[in-house]
Amino acid sequence: MLAGLPAYADDEDRPVFKLYHPENPPWGSREGENGFIVEIVETAFKRAGIPFDAVYAPWKREQTMVQKHPNGFMAPLTRVEHREKLYTWVAPVNISFLQLVTRSNALYEAPFEELKGMQVAARMESPAEFMLKDLGFQSITIVEDEEAAARMILADRVLLWMQRGLPGHWAYEKAGGRVPDLKVIRFWRTPLQYLAASPGTDPEVIAKLRAELDAMRASGEMDRIKQSYFSFPLHCDVLFACTPASGEGNAKPFGHSTEGDTE
Repeated sequence: MLAGLPAYADDEDRPVFKLYHPENPPWGSREGENGFIVEIVETAFKRAGIPFDAVYAPWKREQTMVQKHPNGFMAPLTRVEHREKLYTWVAPVNISFLQLVTRSNALYEAPFEELKGMQVAARMESPAEFMLKDLGFQSITIVEDEEAAARMILADRVLLWMQRGLPGHWAYEKAGGRVPDLKVIRFWRTPLQYLAASPGTDPEVIAKLRAELDAMRASGEMDRIKQSYFSFPLHCDVLFACTPASGEGNAKPFGHSTEGDTE
């Protein structure tokens, strides 16, 4: 019997923990390499001795399953105010950011307020969508994933894209684009991304997972796993062991590095 779990009469009575993974490379993907978020979270579950079934499903459906059904986990989920009571928040697993990008020189140089009436792509139920609404953008095209947005901007079906850094770049290259062609208009830091659990999940299970993830973060293991998925050095701003030095808004530390260390 696993320590920290309730004493069940037999294995059939033990709860089945569902671990919902992102279908959003390089965070995670059922095809090829799993992704750094998948590796980080599954490592913590295995070390904590918590059994799980891995599930890949559309992101919005995964959120609903974890909110509405017991014993569900998902990562990486950005911890924002309106989600606070919908989940049990286990521990941070990733640092990320948002950036508004375009392929158009004219839009790159245009006043920011003039962009708010233009069509812009964003992943559904994500901080990208929420940020655009908060900023007052009026024509938001909601897409299932970053790859769909990448195809749209390459086909000039939209001229603006509010994207995550690494997943956005990954999707753009997969769709046939060149990351240096994306011009970063603005970028924003976002709250940390967490492993989140269904409300009411056994506190002892949460505590065991939190301890493992906290140790991985403090030792630098999370950063090492993340870096192992890339051939170029990741920017300090997206690693737990570093102190972010870059600002927000018009500064662009990620999109136009001459040394290739971009996220």
